[in-house]
Amino acid sequence: MSQINVNRIKDSNKGAPDFPSGVNVGGITSTVTLGVTNLNPTNVNVSGVVTATTLDGNLLATGTPTLGLGVTINASGLNISGVATAGIVSATTLYGDGTNITGIALSIAPLNYNPAAFGIDLDKSTGIGLTFNQGVKSGSGNVTLRETNGSGTVVQNWGVGSSITYAGDQISMSLDSNLSGSQLYHLSYPSGAFTNLGGDVSYVGTAYTFVTKAPTYSLWGWGRNYEGGLGLNNIVSYSSPVQIPGTTWDQVSNISPDGTGALMRKSDGTMWGWGRNNFGQLGKNNTTKYSSPVQTGSDTDWAMVAQGNYSKGIGVKTDGTLWMMGRNLYGTLGQNNETNYSSPVQVGSETTWSSDITKNSTSQGNMASIKTDGTLWMWGSNGNGELGQNDATQRSSPVQLPGTTWSAVSHSYAGYMAIKTDGTLWGWGYNYFGALGQNNTTKYSSPTQVPGTTWSKLGGTSSTNGAIKTDGTLWMWGYGYSGEIGNGTNGSGNHYSSPVQVPGTTWKQLGGGAKGIQAVKTDGTLWVWGSGTYGSGLNNRTNYNSPVQIPGTGWAFTRGNGNETFASKEV
Repeated sequence: MSQINVNRIKDSNKGAPDFPSGVNVGGITSTVTLGVTNLNPTNVNVSGVVTATTLDGNLLATGTPTLGLGVTINASGLNISGVATAGIVSATTLYGDGTNITGIALSIAPLNYNPAAFGIDLDKSTGIGLTFNQGVKSGSGNVTLRETNGSGTVVQNWGVGSSITYAGDQISMSLDSNLSGSQLYHLSYPSGAFTNLGGDVSYVGTAYTFVTKAPTYSLWGWGRNYEGGLGLNNIVSYSSPVQIPGTTWDQVSNISPDGTGALMRKSDGTMWGWGRNNFGQLGKNNTTKYSSPVQTGSDTDWAMVAQGNYSKGIGVKTDGTLWMMGRNLYGTLGQNNETNYSSPVQVGSETTWSSDITKNSTSQGNMASIKTDGTLWMWGSNGNGELGQNDATQRSSPVQLPGTTWSAVSHSYAGYMAIKTDGTLWGWGYNYFGALGQNNTTKYSSPTQVPGTTWSKLGGTSSTNGAIKTDGTLWMWGYGYSGEIGNGTNGSGNHYSSPVQVPGTTWKQLGGGAKGIQAVKTDGTLWVWGSGTYGSGLNNRTNYNSPVQIPGTGWAFTRGNGNETFASKEV
């Protein structure tokens, strides 16, 4: 049975007791409800006092009851009718009237995200920042922007104490350069990066992804212009970049080290081609050559198109289907026959072919393509082991190479090079001039690893291969007579069968065309070296054994064929 101890009870026999100032009430059990009336003289109800809670001090009120000075609450679950307790979290003891208590249950939360959290098709030059529910200042750590996911390539870091601008409840960070288009980015704000202005509450952190808009490009070309292969409505050779009409081109997609002409995609999903068409490789259902861009069919669902080596056309649609056309020597069109086709024909019935240009490549008589599940498939001629099947048997339908982690593939006359997701580099095929990077000229009919685990991007031309590492360094190997290695050497004794570094640490993309090498740096500059037989892009026909810059910035991507070179700029 509960007991109530008080100093004095006034009018104890007249209904509910009247408690005067200074009363002490203690030892009330969890089942007791205490009703109080006529408290100086306003009616008051105190109910739901639980778990033997002690209430010490004065209950003072002139209307709605309030906690007076000196009141102590030292138990959880206390509920006093008429007393505001909302927002008190995990408190054990509170003293005073609460007027100077701050930060109870305070949290720092973002209200607006820039760029939008998990947004799609966001502007490439968007600012980075957050708007919070209160003023913040720097804590500790770095905000990090990466490609793809939390373990992807770092694009930029911001130190929260130095490189971030604070304006009350907003923070903002400047980008060193515009973001790439059609790229998935991962933005991470670590725990403790920011605190409230008082410094006693830390932000718990967040991380999210966003996707940038697909860019549009202007397209530029130079070189031999054989049979109108530059798409300029003439057959005039150009040794400096000349713009091909239009500003809605997709990234340059030619992947042939030989031949002439091009197949390109526009941002509306249409396919366009020009140049030589002797086997119907432009997909126009004819063999007519064109010196200006002409559309292939009326389809608007092409996700990637490219001209292949030895008069082949390649395309992947948005539904993941693969299509080919043109010359079908050695069954390179994947139709289980050697019939030529002047209109696109589907390869198999699969819908998981990748539309990434770096995952598709074709040499003189064979084709390689990576699916979205990371498997690599090949078909066509195989006299030097180019299909990687440990034999020399020709295939006219796709056959899989071992493994499910292939991420990029490239070719030359000498064979194929491919990168896996673990950063390893592999080569197989003829190995002409040591272009497989094995420190020899031995043929390999199965993938053989090149030393290293930080390989990232591939490129090259004819019998010279190259790759960029994750640290931005560029390495070349194979044929180097005209300076294709880019290390300051040339001549008959300057072929290299192992990777040799090209000066610089900011290389972003590697291509090849018109018998030379081209590469783009992260600052948007374009550099060329090697053969200048058909025009190096520097208004001459000079060979260069070290990288030389083509005027201008804003270059995004470069590729070509044996006669022409193409490069794109973002609009």
